[in-house]
Formats: sequence, structure tokens, C-alpha cells
Amino acid sequence: MGFGGESTGGDRDALDRVLAAARGVRVREMPGDSATLLVERDPVAVRALREALRIADLPGFVCMCWGDVALDFFDAAERALTTVTLHHGYSVRWNGWPQDALLADGVRSLEWLAVRGVSVPLREYRAAEQRQAEADRTARRWVAEIPDPLTPYASLFLDTSSTGGGLTNPQIAEVRALLVTAYPNPVDRILRLCAWNAAGTGAYSGYPTHERIPSQFLDLEQRFDFAHAVELADPRATAGAVRYLLSWDTRKRLAPLLSALSPTARRKLLAHTRDPESHRWLQRRIAGLQ
Repeated sequence: MGFGGESTGGDRDALDRVLAAARGVRVREMPGDSATLLVERDPVAVRALREALRIADLPGFVCMCWGDVALDFFDAAERALTTVTLHHGYSVRWNGWPQDALLADGVRSLEWLAVRGVSVPLREYRAAEQRQAEADRTARRWVAEIPDPLTPYASLFLDTSSTGGGLTNPQIAEVRALLVTAYPNPVDRILRLCAWNAAGTGAYSGYPTHERIPSQFLDLEQRFDFAHAVELADPRATAGAVRYLLSWDTRKRLAPLLSALSPTARRKLLAHTRDPESHRWLQRRIAGLQ
């Protein structure tokens, strides 16, 4: 999980100076005054945790969650020093900074907890790593299917999953102009867009966000050209056409698109739905045309 924002500057060593007086730490669940999970008073262990909380940067962001755990540090007299919350093995929150701070090596603090029996944060971190690695692999496969004239826009396309929005109207116009120049035949253009759309591995509803981009261009094509393309489509392009028809944003124009299809093309699409629920949904929409 990455975090953006420009560095806010500030004193990255301020927390470390406070923790120099720490002789113990109490680990609590979040949020609020939740159960104590661990109390550690061994000076070597406390020093190791302090070192694990070294700060790399103050990049100017605030995580939206409460945090994984709270670390209540106390001094040799058991007096409270300060509280730090850990966030996903990447950052910490401390009232000495206006925003969260990026850890130099966040996994060290999670490993420190895990060897003392507080293992959930590390397990969640590793699971998130695996999800991100898989997302990166599927994104690379999706990028590999971008039509050649559009490959310079790959980073722009992927960035839409970070921002949560699709391409803007000016961006769509710019990219479509390249598409039309490269593939002036609309049926050929639709087939290439459908093949690209088939590379998506997310939900038909359009997640990740960048996987909706081929649909934004298919929306601009004529329904009878789409119908002709489905007749000619190979299995991959047919699968992409199914993903387009079942996506959330396409449903407002689904009936005209299905009406333009021949019975043979409709059966072809049904044969390429990837799960029984989607098959039933599309079959009901086709039946509703009669």
C-alpha cells in the first residue's frame, strides 16, 4: 500500500527522542480504550521496538483508519510518555506531528509484535502484500493487451485506479482520435477494444477502475457495428464483449445493444459468460426483449 503527498518536512527524529526515555510499552487493540494485548518491560525489547519505529519521511497524509494497534510507552516510573498507533506496517500516527509518518521499515514493528504473540497485524500485512502482488500481475497482463497505438497512455490508464475515476472527456477525445486513425473500420476497432476488455480480471461491475477504460471507448461505437463485431469475434473478443455488456455502466444501453444482435450472436455471448450467475442474468435480459 503506497501513500502519496509531498513531504511536509518537520522533525523526523522527534518521536525517537521521546522514546529514548521509554522503559516499557503496553500494546492495545484499536480503537479507543480496548483490551491490552501485551505489556513489555524488557529494556532490550523496548529498544528494539524504538529502532523499528524509525521514520523515513513525513509525506503529508492521514490514513483513514484507526490503526492496527496502539503502543502506550511509559518510563522507568511507569509514567505515561506517549502513544503511537501503527497503520498497516507502513506508517505511524503520533500527536507530535500534524499528519502520519512513513516508517523506514514498517514490517519490523509488526514482526516485533508477532514474536510476542500479537500476530494479526503481521498476517494482515502479508495478506495485503499478496493481494497487491496479484493486482500488479493482473495489471501487467492488462497493459500487455492495450492496442499498440495507445500504449503511451498505459500509466494514465492505470492511474485511474488510484484516483477512483475514469478518463476525463478531453482525455477520451484525445485517445479516441488515435484509435480512429489507427483502426478506421469500426468493426475492427470494436474487436480490438473487446479483446483488450477481455484482459480484465476484476468484477464485471468495473473494479479495478482502470479495467473500465475499454468500455468507455466501446460506449462511443454504434450498436449495429457492435453486433457485427460479435458475429466475427474470436473467443477472446467475445469474452470481452460479454464483460462489456455485463458491466454496471453499460446496463443503461443494454437493451438496444442486445436488440441489435442476431439470435446466433446472443447464443454466442451466453456461451462465453464466465459464471452461472452472469449467464442467468444475461439470459433473462435477452428473454425480456421478446
